[in-house]
Amino acid sequence: FTLVETQPMMARPIVFTAVSIALLHGAIAFAPKQGLQHPVKRHEIANRDVAVKLLGGDDDDKPKLTRENEPDEYFQSNFETMSTQDKFKDPLVIIGLVSIFFPFVLLLIFNNMGLLGI
Repeated sequence: FTLVETQPMMARPIVFTAVSIALLHGAIAFAPKQGLQHPVKRHEIANRDVAVKLLGGDDDDKPKLTRENEPDEYFQSNFETMSTQDKFKDPLVIIGLVSIFFPFVLLLIFNNMGLLGI
């Protein structure tokens, strides 16, 4: 055996160890921290409930909305009250439709010109 033949054999464990340490270090970086895994205490839940009720949420005496007691009037934007012809005159609708169909039209044109090679 010469020194040249033994060097590649000795370099393999070093490279393997270095790569293993790098992968392990990268995996540890994404592991959850121990401090974040504490259980929620009872007073924290009570404080949250008080804060929600102070902000107007979770009202117990408020009747639940059902199909029977739902009002006939509801909020409608101006766009929802427009006719279909007026909706197609809106620039955002035109831009949306063109952006959806333009790639397919372009694909058909290029295919018929023979530029795609399909």
